[in-house]
Parts: sequence; structure tokens; C-alpha cells
Amino acid sequence: MSDDDHLSELNKLAFEVRQLAEQLGDRFVLAESCTSGLAASVLGQQPGISEYFCGSHVTYRNASKHRWLGVSQTDLASLGPVSETVAIQMATGALTQTPEARWAVSITGHLGPESPAGLDGVVFLGIAVQLDGQVVTTCHQEHLLPASRTERQQLAATVMLRIVHRIQKLFLAVSEVWHGRQKYSIVGSDDICHVLSGAFNPVHAGHLEMAEFVQRSTNHKVHFELSVENVDKPELSEVECIERLLPICITRDLIISRAATFREKVELVGGVCFLVGVDTIVRIAESRYYCDDQDREEVFRDLLDLEVRFLVFGRTMDDSFSTSSGDPLQFTRLEDLSLPEPLKLLCRGVSAEQFRQDFSSRDLR
Repeated sequence: MSDDDHLSELNKLAFEVRQLAEQLGDRFVLAESCTSGLAASVLGQQPGISEYFCGSHVTYRNASKHRWLGVSQTDLASLGPVSETVAIQMATGALTQTPEARWAVSITGHLGPESPAGLDGVVFLGIAVQLDGQVVTTCHQEHLLPASRTERQQLAATVMLRIVHRIQKLFLAVSEVWHGRQKYSIVGSDDICHVLSGAFNPVHAGHLEMAEFVQRSTNHKVHFELSVENVDKPELSEVECIERLLPICITRDLIISRAATFREKVELVGGVCFLVGVDTIVRIAESRYYCDDQDREEVFRDLLDLEVRFLVFGRTMDDSFSTSSGDPLQFTRLEDLSLPEPLKLLCRGVSAEQFRQDFSSRDLR
């Protein structure tokens, strides 16, 4: 791409950021190192953006990162300025220094030439969000393709504005669903083929690797779906929804809904393939979630008619299908379960040889 193409993309993103900022009414702040203020410069060309964009801390040197944003000198020396820890501290520092801002994005990276070994083109972007008096953070790493320093600076600024835009989409989607203006909302592609539903409290390697396995196998993206409502748990707050989805939204497509059951989920997204663990498929079979056995059979037949599928992953569980227990645990597969025949027709198991991951959100909590 030429410089004109990169600048055109930057200006397009800046326009879209301003549009969403007007819808949200939120204020945000940036902290830039390797981009040296380029993201702020492009945003500043948008009329009316000053109502929402608080500015950018251009901390090009380590001393500036420490003095202006409070980045630890120890971390700068031991981890280096281009690291996840420093990126998060930059975002947190910018947010702390800007009380009117709700959230912040930072960037630090090596654009070359003469970058340290293994870090050429590597950039880290930190995200910090103010949620009910607490700052929630996450980080994203990107590896820029070989290019001139100027082009890489434009690419880095583009990545930064894409993340700003993605966070805005997350805030808007959660707000629309939580306040009842939409039954569900999507962040990312509207082409939904595979859905991983969960509480993501927190999201862990097992979730992410399940999605990667399916994407490699099918060449289709997986949407992560979070429902505000849950048949077994209290309703999630708006803050809880954002906190759980923030680490996912940068690189994954999302669905936010109020669909507490798979019957309701199908009414929203149609006949897709749901990625589930054996503990989930057992709960789907339980009579307590249906009016009676006849209702349960009718639901399964309706799902079959709609070409809904369940791709079932084995889990390490106890005899009560708990994935976190003091009782003896064993790896359980789809074929180890006793399920109603109509539900079996909807399911396909993933063998332990194909995929096995023993992470549990309960264990991480």
C-alpha cells in the first residue's frame, strides 16, 4: 500500500471513531510512543472530536513514560519499553491523568531499523477502562509486516485506531442489549457459523484454543456469545458484561444477547454450530429446563429441523459433571454420556486426540 492508501485508511477510521463517539458520549485518551502522536493528529482532523477525544500523551522516551505516566523504571529497565506490562501501565497512567476520560489506549513498539532481536515490527497496545471505580486492563500484541519506518508508523497508528473503534463497538453493543434496545448485538462479522457461548468469568486458554481448533478445521470464525441472562445465575450487570468481553473483543467476533437458553439463542442466530463442553450438553439434556419431557423432545426436534449442531468437547469432571471439585476427576467424552436420542442426533464429539484442554474458569477464579 502507498502512503496515500494508509492515510486514507487512517482518515476513514478516524471518521468512524468520531461517529461512534457521538453515539456513546464517552471520552477517551491515548498514550503514544512509536506512533509519536500520529493517531492523535488524524483524530484531531475530525470536526467536533474535541468533545470526546481528550488528547494524547506522546511519551517517546523512557523518562517521559516514567515521569508523565508513572511507568515503573524497574519494568522499563528489566522488561524494556516494548512489552505488555509497559503498554498497560501507559494506558493506566494516561487514564489516571485524565479524570474525564472513561477509557484509554496506549501503543509502544519497535518500528526499526536496528530493532532489538526478535522485536522488529512488534507493537503492544494497552487498554484501560474505568468501570465502577476500578480500572480494568488488557493488552494486544501485533507484528507489523516489513516496511519502511514511515509506513510502519502509519500501520501502527491504523492498528491503534482499529482498537479504539472496536472498543467503542463493544460499549455500544453491550449498552444496546443491556438496556433492552436490541435483543442481541454483534461485534464483528454478521456471518455467524460457529458460536461459543459462555460466562467467560474469566475467558481462558481453553475457550481460545477451542475456537482456534474450529477455525483451523473449518476455515470459519467463531463468535463468542455472552448472555446477560442465565437460567442458573443472576443477571449480569452492564459493567460485568464489559469486563468479561474486553479481553476477547480485540481479536474475536462477539454476540451479546439476552438469550438464556439454547432454544432462545437459535431463535436469534438460526441454525449454527455451537461449541460446547460435555458438562454443557448434559445440562441441555436436563428436564428441569423444559416444561415436561414432551416439551424437551419437541425442542430437540425443532433444533434438528433447523440444522443446529453441537460440537462437543471432552472435559475433566467428577461424577456430578462439575469441572471444579474436590472429588476425583476424569476426562469425560461425548460417547461416555447417556443422552436422549434426539439430542444425540444433534451432537458430534471431538476426540481427546484431536483436542484436549483442562482449563476451567472456576479454577482461575
